[in-house]
Amino acid sequence: MGKFSKGILFGAVVGAASGLLFAPRSGKATRQKFVDELEDWSDLKDDFNDKLDQFKESAQALQATADMYIEPFIDGINQDVENFMFQAEPRLDQIQEQVEKIQSELPKLPTED
Repeated sequence: MGKFSKGILFGAVVGAASGLLFAPRSGKATRQKFVDELEDWSDLKDDFNDKLDQFKESAQALQATADMYIEPFIDGINQDVENFMFQAEPRLDQIQEQVEKIQSELPKLPTED
């Protein structure tokens, strides 16, 4: 444990002890207040842990859902791209042939030297 952590812990203990010793309440009332505060903090800790567990479960469910849908989605996109390329390549070849035919049939223009 680092020096800072030890200092914080020591300060908390000294502060709590001082508060108990110099409190304007009676010892019984101070002890009851202390017990009530501990119970409140315990309840808060339990609530926090419950919410954290719910968050973890939600995150795991989200991850499972993503794993279930993302890979098939990517596979589908890749298949669509392959299908497009399969259909587009013959058409591009036909267009290139037409361009070459048009260029061969155009009269040659004289070049200026």
